[in-house]
Amino acid sequence: MNPHKRLIRVSREIFLLPNLFFFFLFFFGCFKTHFFLEGKTAFPARGFAKILTKDEASDRLDRYRSFIVRDLNTTSFHKAYAFRFRLRHMPRRGEEFSKTGTIFGLALGHGLSRIDLDSIDSGVPTTKFLLYNGPRPKVWKFSSSEQESKLLQDAELFKPILNGMNQSTFDLLMPFVFWNATYIKSGKVAGRPSHLYSFLPPQWVKDIRPDIKEIVMALDQSYEAPLRIETFSRSNVPSRTFILNGMKKIADHWIVKSLDCKNLQDRSNTRFEVTSAALNLDLDMSLFSPGGLLGTPVIPLDTFISTK
Repeated sequence: MNPHKRLIRVSREIFLLPNLFFFFLFFFGCFKTHFFLEGKTAFPARGFAKILTKDEASDRLDRYRSFIVRDLNTTSFHKAYAFRFRLRHMPRRGEEFSKTGTIFGLALGHGLSRIDLDSIDSGVPTTKFLLYNGPRPKVWKFSSSEQESKLLQDAELFKPILNGMNQSTFDLLMPFVFWNATYIKSGKVAGRPSHLYSFLPPQWVKDIRPDIKEIVMALDQSYEAPLRIETFSRSNVPSRTFILNGMKKIADHWIVKSLDCKNLQDRSNTRFEVTSAALNLDLDMSLFSPGGLLGTPVIPLDTFISTK
């Protein structure tokens, strides 16, 4: 079966815009550096995406790739951010559980970020991650019990950040956007005009995860943000889906408020929610290094703005 025929769902539904809330993802990256939106106009509610030519489709994807790996060390000041978040896991059966933490980044679109998970019990080791984005991503994990940072092996990138939850560091970094890609079509996803791309895994991924056959992403037409991501295995039904739930405007930036990572095999869902945000910060570059995970960025509590 031609993998490019596995198309992400394109909806005709329009998300409403009550009380300045808009429906949107990333990212953590995700997620990660995809917490902000960047565009020339106000975030629109509706619109149609025109069909792209081959060159236009290539240019649009290249622009997004460049955006998420920008190195702004020598040109950016007062641009760092910190997001307080909660990961809430909702299994199909059994009790929910959650974990809180903070994501730090040097600037919008910077290729480096770190995640510090909270330790509720003083006897539980503190866990931190340093994430470096690119075609071959790198992640370092720090545990206070060992007092050192460890470079994760490729196979470890696919393991959950927390046991029992769905998100992995691979999900946060989204390195698949650098894989060989095919433009599928354009349409409305989550009420937003977007362009759909299919990504086929390189050999290093096939060796580790032969079950991953294709990843399809809906990329927003105007902003550097994915609206929906679906991972396919052996059928036309996705095995995993990232879905945008909501966003909020903090100061002059739109940031991710909520996104879901659904595992359709066990029907569980892990929801990422930003609870507060601090923007326009100055953070020492040394904190974004393997050795820097020994330290913790100090952000005054009154700097954070609630997303409620």
